Amino acid sequence: MPLTGHRASGSLALYGLLLGLYPRRYLQQHGAEMLQNFEDLEHASSSTVALWLFIARDLLTSLAEEHMKSLNGLTAYVIGVLLAWALLFGVGYLRHGSTPGHPVLHVFGGFLLGMLSMYIATRVYPSKSQSSST
Repeated sequence: MPLTGHRASGSLALYGLLLGLYPRRYLQQHGAEMLQNFEDLEHASSSTVALWLFIARDLLTSLAEEHMKSLNGLTAYVIGVLLAWALLFGVGYLRHGSTPGHPVLHVFGGFLLGMLSMYIATRVYPSKSQSSST
């Protein structure tokens, strides 16, 4: 969807499709501005490759951020902790194998999942002193 009167480039059309990955509310508020910014960047860019490298980095970070913002706090926290746990477990497993000589990796993974369980429990079942004071 070009914002100027001339024919849209293939890059702009592809970017317009990628914008569909954003949460609907965010896209309704910022979609037109994002398309205009992309069109401006495309005209100012020295090469298509440089443009898409910049856009890819921006899309990855902003998509993750906006989707986490669109979730409620508990869901975002749970997803964040699980991703952190999976990343740490994956790096530890790839670097050390099944870790027979590195029990700290198992302990840390268990600690992280325990903290997640505690956080969920305190949100789902608040203590009586917290619920009576609000």
